[in-house]
Amino acid sequence: MGAKIDAVMWPDRPWRELRGEWERAERLGIGRGWLWDHLVLGGRPVWHDAYAVLAAAAATTTTIGVGTMVTAPNFRHPVTTAKAALALDDVSGGRFVLGLGAGGPGDDAEALGTPPLSAAERGRRFVEFTEHVHTLLTEPAPTLEGEWFTARAAGLGGGLPRRPPLAVAATGPRGIALAAERADWFVTQDIRKRSVTPQAEVARQFGRLREACSPAGRAMPSTVVVLGYGGEQPLASIEAFRDCVGRYTELGATRVAVLWPRGDDAERQFAVLEKAELTA
Repeated sequence: MGAKIDAVMWPDRPWRELRGEWERAERLGIGRGWLWDHLVLGGRPVWHDAYAVLAAAAATTTTIGVGTMVTAPNFRHPVTTAKAALALDDVSGGRFVLGLGAGGPGDDAEALGTPPLSAAERGRRFVEFTEHVHTLLTEPAPTLEGEWFTARAAGLGGGLPRRPPLAVAATGPRGIALAAERADWFVTQDIRKRSVTPQAEVARQFGRLREACSPAGRAMPSTVVVLGYGGEQPLASIEAFRDCVGRYTELGATRVAVLWPRGDDAERQFAVLEKAELTA
């Protein structure tokens, strides 16, 4: 079929229900379940911590990968993020991918009482956050000084330094350059723009990523495209699913992630995934 199929899962129900969803995803052949890492989302009354849910999911499954999509510095610190990543890497038996993003304005950004940041400031903070996380996971007890974050002889207690695979979510030049330098995975989505189709926008980003990798002679990172959040509808029918996966595979997507079905239409969407006969 081309690109492997992942799913963006939800942490918005009691664990006794979420556990069944992760087990079903594994049975369906979903390759990796990703979780949005927010404090809250869309006013939902339940929104569990992403790392806690991923640890539980990893401990109760055997083959499905787990990952954050994405952890941002709005309410996370590089030291605690790196420490949580080491635990998840161990609990999952190496099935964890640490997804990082810049974060935007809103509830997550305001919850800790920090002043609002411009887009440029969020971009600089993201680069520093990612570089610090990388260093913490590859060097023993580093001391780090930055514009946004500080660490003092930060030993993480995770054994020998090791870095789980790193995914960088980006759409603009700064983030794409960071992905070209540091990422094992590049993450984007079917962004809806007035004059550009989601497919054309993803193609543009892939082109910029290839260009950014070229000067250093580095291979382009593997790629994950989330479909269903913006302009595409991959679970509308089996034909739509095959069309979406085919088109984005042709662009160079390594994996396509669909939104885990929710709501009144969920069972019909699950039927699409069943017909697709996925293999992880």
